[in-house]
Amino acid sequence: MPKKRSRGEVRNNKLQKVAGDLFLKRGYEGVTIDKVVQLAGGSKSTVYSEFGGKCGLFVSSIESQCRELNEPLTKIDYTGLNLEESLKKLSFHILKLITAKRSVELHRLAIGEAVNCSEVGAAWYAHGPARTASFIRSVLERHRDELPKTTIPIERMAVILHDSLTGDILYRLLAGVGKRENDAKLDRLACAAVDVILGCFCSHEGPLRKALRQHIAKAQNAKQQYRA
Repeated sequence: MPKKRSRGEVRNNKLQKVAGDLFLKRGYEGVTIDKVVQLAGGSKSTVYSEFGGKCGLFVSSIESQCRELNEPLTKIDYTGLNLEESLKKLSFHILKLITAKRSVELHRLAIGEAVNCSEVGAAWYAHGPARTASFIRSVLERHRDELPKTTIPIERMAVILHDSLTGDILYRLLAGVGKRENDAKLDRLACAAVDVILGCFCSHEGPLRKALRQHIAKAQNAKQQYRA
């Protein structure tokens, strides 16, 4: 049974939500604590006591929105999937996440306003890109036995795949020169990124994809024999 939230938690969440919407629409300088309180209720003293002021509320709203956007990644079902399949499924959902309208707006806001509130850049990175990459790392760690021998740490593998997904497609949206792709195109982009990254990590003896598939098949057969 979900834990019942206190009145204080409900109030603070509403302040974060209202502030987040205002910051996205107006930017940091275009929002006042008076306006947030007017729309969300509460008082200015609450904002200062709970968040330390406007900058603290801004940082808190960024963190809250990042957690909300990443929430679907925590609910992906990988049952019965191998490494390649799991990474492709996750990568598709990551692309859906980072290309969503609100995600793009939040990205622009956080980077653009970091100069006004130095803590916001660190908060956005920790709860946004770094958190997203951690889901990739978790998949790699669960399928460690399917990975070919490599000197590249799993943490670095995760970052490389994450960066390959958040390249051109995101830059175009941030610059306003691209449109959001449909799910079929996002799925193809996700699969291509995983194919390239896994191919680079596998043995260089023979065709990369063939070597990778042989390695994964061998690992899966070993698992089945062990369970038998």
